[in-house]
Amino acid sequence: MIVAEALSSLSRAHREVLTETVMRNRSVNEAADILGIPLGTAKSRVYYALRALRIVLEERGVST
Repeated sequence: MIVAEALSSLSRAHREVLTETVMRNRSVNEAADILGIPLGTAKSRVYYALRALRIVLEERGVST
């Protein structure tokens, strides 16, 4: 529940890339193809999305 709420606070682009890579267990290459974005963009989005998610979770009292 907490993670779902934290995900909803991310941008659409970040939610999409995390949904494809983390929740659907796809590679970054597969996610890039599915989302129709360059591989480098997908890699960057995963990095920044995980960083943003970590910050949101820490703000809500969840430690990593």
